[in-house]
Amino acid sequence: MLVTLNRIRYFIMNIKLIEFKNSKTFFINRILAMLLLILSGLFCGQSSPSQIDSLYNTTYALRKQGKYQEAIELNIKLIKDAKAQNYIKGAAYSCFEVANLYHNLGNYKESLAYLDKALDYNKDIKIPELYSKIYTELGKNYSMLSLLQNAIDNYKRAEQWALKIADNGLREKSLAYVYSCQAVSYEAIGDINASILAAEKAFSKKQDVISATRLAKNYILYKNDLIKGKKFLEVSEGLLELDSSVTPYQKIIFLHAKGLYYNKNKEYKKSAEAYLKGIELAKELKRPNEEKELYKNLYQTYKDEEKNENERLKALEKYTLINDSIDNKNKEIIEIPLQKIVKEKNEVYKQNYRVFLLVGVALLMIVLFAAYVQIQKVKKRKKISILEKEKVILRKEEVILKKEEETKELKQKVNESFEDLIQLAKDNSPQFWIRFQEVYPTFLGKMLDINPKFTTAELILSAYIYIGVSSKEIASYTYRSLKTIENTRYSLRKKLLIAPDENLSLWLRNYIAND
Repeated sequence: MLVTLNRIRYFIMNIKLIEFKNSKTFFINRILAMLLLILSGLFCGQSSPSQIDSLYNTTYALRKQGKYQEAIELNIKLIKDAKAQNYIKGAAYSCFEVANLYHNLGNYKESLAYLDKALDYNKDIKIPELYSKIYTELGKNYSMLSLLQNAIDNYKRAEQWALKIADNGLREKSLAYVYSCQAVSYEAIGDINASILAAEKAFSKKQDVISATRLAKNYILYKNDLIKGKKFLEVSEGLLELDSSVTPYQKIIFLHAKGLYYNKNKEYKKSAEAYLKGIELAKELKRPNEEKELYKNLYQTYKDEEKNENERLKALEKYTLINDSIDNKNKEIIEIPLQKIVKEKNEVYKQNYRVFLLVGVALLMIVLFAAYVQIQKVKKRKKISILEKEKVILRKEEVILKKEEETKELKQKVNESFEDLIQLAKDNSPQFWIRFQEVYPTFLGKMLDINPKFTTAELILSAYIYIGVSSKEIASYTYRSLKTIENTRYSLRKKLLIAPDENLSLWLRNYIAND
C-alpha cells in the first residue's frame, strides 16, 4: 500500500501532463486527484530504485510540455529518495537532470551546483554516459558565461567519455549531443570552420531537428547557400511533423533558422512571423537566451525591410532589456566557474608547489646559517698569520660562491611563476587573473573575507599591486588612464580601510602571508 501511495503522490505531481478534452471529465478527475493527494499525505516513505527510475523517465514528458519547474521539483524529490535508498545512480542522474533544467531556465549558478553534485556521485559508479552528459552541460554553462575556451575543453572531455560508452546506439547519441553543443561554442569563438565541421559530425551521428537546423543555419549564414539551407530546413520540418519526441525548444531552434532563411531570401514578412512564433514559445518556456536572440534577429529583419520603424524599435528595446538582465545575472555568478577552474588546476599543482616551497625555504635557511657560521669563524681568527687568513678567506669565498649558486638556482625556480605573472600582466592577458590565483591560491578567499563585494576589476588591481606593479605600469599594460587606475586604487584602499600613509603593496603582502 505504501508503494502504491508513493506512485499516487508522483502521479499528482504530474497531473498537469494529462490533457482533458471533456470539461466534466476534467472536473471529476480534479476531485479524484484531490482525494488521492489527501490519502497519500497520510502515509510517508521513499520510492524504491525501480520506482525512481520509472519516475525519472517521466521527466521527458514534462520537458516536452515546457514544464521545467515541475520537472525540477520531481527530480529534487527523486534525489532525496535515492539518497535515502543509497541509490547512487538514481541520485546522480537526477542531479544532472536538475542541472540541465536550470541551465534551460538561465539559472547557471544552480546548474553548476547540481553538476558538481552529479560529478561527486558519479565518482563512485563511473558511468561513461553520465560523465559525457555532465561535461557537455558544464561546457554549455561556460559557453553562456562567455568562458568559451573552458567550454570547448569540457566538450573534449565529454567526447572522450562518450567514446567509452559500450552501447553503440547510446554512444552515437551522446556524441551527436556533444558535437551539436561544440558547434555553438566554436561559432561564438569565431572559428566558423570548426563550427561547421562539428555540426556535420552531429548530423552524421543523429539526424534530428537540432543537428539539421544547425546545418541549415550554417549554409544560410556562413556559406550563403540558400538552396542547401532550405533543404536542411525541410528535413527539420519533416522531423517536427513526424517525430513525437520533438520538444518546444527544438521548435524554437527551427523557427529561428526559418526566420534567418526568409530574411536572406528577402521575404521579410515571413521572417518576422517565424521570429514572433519563436518568441512566444521562448516566453512560454522561460528561455531568455533564445528570446533575446530572436528579438535581435527580428530587429534586423525590420531594419532590412526598411518598414515598421515602431516595431523595429520595440524589438531592439526588448533585446536590450533581456540582454542587460542576462549580463547582470552572469556578472553575479562569474566567480563560481572561475573558482571551479582554478580549483581543478590547483588539484594538479598545489601539492607539488607546497613541497617545493618548503624545501626551498629550508635550503635557504641552511645556506644563510652556514654563511653566518663561516663569518663567525673568520672573526675568531684575527691573530692567525696572514697566510692562514688568506686560506680561510679563500675557503669561505668558495663556500659562499657555492651557496650563492645554489641560492640562485633555487630563486630561479621559485620565481618562474612570478616571472610568468609579470609577463601576462605586461601582455594584458585575460589569463593573468586565473594564473595569479593558481600561484597564490589563498589570495581571493582572504580578500573576500575582508569585503565580499569587491569587483573583479578591484581584485585584479589588487593582484597587480601585490606583485609590485606600479600604477603607471598598470595603466600602460591595461591601456587605461593613470587617473582611472588611481581612482580604482583609492576605492580599493577605502574598502580595505587602509590609512593614506600606509604602503598598499606592503600591507597586502603582510595580510596575505599572515595565516
